[in-house]
Amino acid sequence: MNKYLLIIIGCLISCHAMAQGRPFPIVDLPSSANSLAMGGTTTLREGGCYPYTQPCNIFMTNDTAMRADYQFGYIDNAEHVNNYTWHTLTMAWRHEKQALCVGMRYLDMGKLEQNVDKDMNQMPDNGKCMRSFSFDLGYALLLNSSLSVYATVALMSERTLLTTNGCALNTGAAFSTHWHSMASSVALGIRNVGFYSYQNTTKMLTPLVYVGGNISLPTWGDQKLTIAAEGGYYRGNGRIKNSGTLSIGTAYCVWRYLSLQMGAHWGDEDNYVAYGLNARFGKMTIETSMKTPITANVGKMYMAGVGLNF
Repeated sequence: MNKYLLIIIGCLISCHAMAQGRPFPIVDLPSSANSLAMGGTTTLREGGCYPYTQPCNIFMTNDTAMRADYQFGYIDNAEHVNNYTWHTLTMAWRHEKQALCVGMRYLDMGKLEQNVDKDMNQMPDNGKCMRSFSFDLGYALLLNSSLSVYATVALMSERTLLTTNGCALNTGAAFSTHWHSMASSVALGIRNVGFYSYQNTTKMLTPLVYVGGNISLPTWGDQKLTIAAEGGYYRGNGRIKNSGTLSIGTAYCVWRYLSLQMGAHWGDEDNYVAYGLNARFGKMTIETSMKTPITANVGKMYMAGVGLNF
């Protein structure tokens, strides 16, 4: 009985950082500050963090042969003891019609002061640091001037009261077009196909099927308006129910180097609005964003990042 109670407590601790309650909350974190500001959309023409947005996006930029990104995130869990921080580091290389990307993420969920042993006895002087880590590797191929495909694999590990390990496969395709000064793209795919294991138990992850796109329109002078939308469907299993999501975002680029963003997200027990400000200085991009939740018991989120094009 104690074994099963320990497993239940461990799963609850590992999942309460996000509203969804799925294993590995690190997977559901926003891919970048730029993505968060756009309501969580990942099918964006600009921005980095390609292993966590979509590797095909690198083919939609003309000045990127190599890209490095660092992102920092902070969740203010007002309803919980611990706040959360995470770090994302990515690199991407493009050579003609091929691209390779690699990424690492680390989520710090604080310290569990009231730790228990296998007999459920409290051990207050032996608290555990709760953390999660993922390593991702991706490859993208440009099939022609408009169509590209990608695949990424992820290895994940999480430590709370239990140690949980897992792996996942993500794959998809993107189609982009240009017409005069207007550009658009559409993407679809499936993410999080894999399994996880703990205490000699193995279960399947919750896959996400998604479709999204964006369109960029010139407005006045060097200014530009971008509108993006993305929808997703999680196929539940066991205690995890099916759920759907919808993300929309708009960005207005002023003087080519300053972008104001606003987005919204609905569904999956995580409704929120988000705001962001991006600035580009030559080959360096600085991103900032903030998430204001509408759903109860979901903490505010703040992100900042820097990217370099080579």
